[in-house]
Amino acid sequence: MRERWRRRRADMEADGRRYTRRGVVSTFSVPISIARLAEPVLRAVGLHARALDNVLALALTEVDLPVAGLPPAFEGYSILHLSDLHVDKVPGLIERAAETMRGACVDLVVLTGDIQSFGAPAAPRAAAVVAELLGAVSARDGAVGVLGNHDSHSLVPALEARGVRMLVNEHFSLERAGTALQLSGLDDVHHFYTEEADRTLRGRDRKACSVAVVHSPEFADVAAEAGYALYLSGHTHGGQVCLPGGRPVFTALDYHQRLASGVWRWGEMSGFTSRGVGVTHRARFNCPPELAVLRLRRRE
Repeated sequence: MRERWRRRRADMEADGRRYTRRGVVSTFSVPISIARLAEPVLRAVGLHARALDNVLALALTEVDLPVAGLPPAFEGYSILHLSDLHVDKVPGLIERAAETMRGACVDLVVLTGDIQSFGAPAAPRAAAVVAELLGAVSARDGAVGVLGNHDSHSLVPALEARGVRMLVNEHFSLERAGTALQLSGLDDVHHFYTEEADRTLRGRDRKACSVAVVHSPEFADVAAEAGYALYLSGHTHGGQVCLPGGRPVFTALDYHQRLASGVWRWGEMSGFTSRGVGVTHRARFNCPPELAVLRLRRRE
């Protein structure tokens, strides 16, 4: 299965178009094209230094997440949620992230994609940086991850060689006191959607409390319909540039714009979308980057 996925993903990456739920589309986007002008415009108006300072203003967010059907043995289970690292895009950012979370003790680390930017740096370099970052924390159950739309298929073996369990349309179960918490991890559904994403979600263990780990929140409706209790995602960077109060100007989402940041609900399913650690364009306003520690709580 992995080899079949690898060949198909490599072909999609080489093709250059977006594979989405609504079909194959061009990668051209007016909002994205405008976003690329952010840095030169900010530099021209004298706000570039402030925008870059905001990029480096990492915050450690701690969130209690109510989860329907959470087994008692997983009450208080802690997850360090890291998303959108975009390694080497901003000098010093990953080092600052490591210092911010150094010494933290959690049960699990979850990486929700976009470790690279347009496939760079090369997978061995990106994986080495991730390994160094993860060395700053203690995680009882290790680390799991999924790919984002910026990540190359070659990142999977590189990260697994560094001890990260990558989920490529696969399930992974954690057990406590005879009960299970099942994680279902998908390949990116924003740029590299295939029908395997649907099949994976619908193939969950119906006896377990299930967590969907997906780069983008755009599959929340499918996960909720399939009976998932929790959905973890990133991709949006929280908007990067937001209006006062945190309302994003641009979310990079085709679906479910309201799920662009923070805690949300979809029916009985709880969700969390990270603002991310890194950026693709070096500017943030009213939207600080974050490292999130999520504590799962039973919801009656």
